[in-house]
Amino acid sequence: MVTDVVVKTPESEEFGARVRAARERIDGLTQERMAHASGVTTSYYSNLERGLANPTFDVILTIADRVNVDPGELMRGLKPSGQRKRGRN
Repeated sequence: MVTDVVVKTPESEEFGARVRAARERIDGLTQERMAHASGVTTSYYSNLERGLANPTFDVILTIADRVNVDPGELMRGLKPSGQRKRGRN
């Protein structure tokens, strides 16, 4: 699984805050358990919640499923930050 560590942006911080809030609504669901269920390291998952990681589509889907949230709710309203270079077609 390929994951990126990125510069913290308002969008990545908001996504991480949404993930953290959803996780914390489930009693006993720790960052360590979420990391294991998502197939990432605990430190990577911690970075994700702090807005310092750019999760793959599969990780987003797995997290959403684990916390019983539609993946769209985690992403709704977020726009690209422009912090990363994008390829041209």
